[in-house]
Amino acid sequence: MVEMVDIFTAQEEKVGTISKKEYYNLTCAEKDIPWIKCASCFVIDSENKKILFTKRGKRFLDPGKLDLVSGHIRSGEIPLQGMVRELGEEVSIGENDSRNLHYLGKIKVDYTTLLDETNRKPLKAIVSMYALMLRDIEQIKIDHKEAINKGFLDYTDTIGFIQNSMTRMPYEEALKPQYDSIFVNLKDYMFSRKRKEEKVKC
Repeated sequence: MVEMVDIFTAQEEKVGTISKKEYYNLTCAEKDIPWIKCASCFVIDSENKKILFTKRGKRFLDPGKLDLVSGHIRSGEIPLQGMVRELGEEVSIGENDSRNLHYLGKIKVDYTTLLDETNRKPLKAIVSMYALMLRDIEQIKIDHKEAINKGFLDYTDTIGFIQNSMTRMPYEEALKPQYDSIFVNLKDYMFSRKRKEEKVKC
């Protein structure tokens, strides 16, 4: 099945639909490459407060790098729907669990302008970031079409790995304010959520 994606202006106005393959083969000037929408999720082991990462094998894009559960938003989907689908496809997390997704914010990455040439590609992505607390981590089964294995990092190591370009998430000075906001929201979700729920109940 041909995977279609919607394309957007930098202001997120939809301007058309294209196949994912055609998008990555666009030959227009870098400034004219449209934006597409993607989504990523920090899947958290709620008991141990650790974050799931998968590792890319040599035959995958960005070999050796760690990755969150991530993917393109298909044409007609909203980011939340796309994230639920990716969680099911990549790590076998069912819809009942993924209904508890927590929105962290957006990161807009123009890959054509990154200083790190190894990360440059004909891609401009509006990435919706989510977090998901999961009690039953035993249900997680990685799709070996996407990665070779999985592991968990604590919050501090997660931030450090991202900031040191050890993951597929490009981290550069121009993107730092966007990442900082995501990191704050992630930390708040991971460590303050129970306390906030208790306050609401009172």
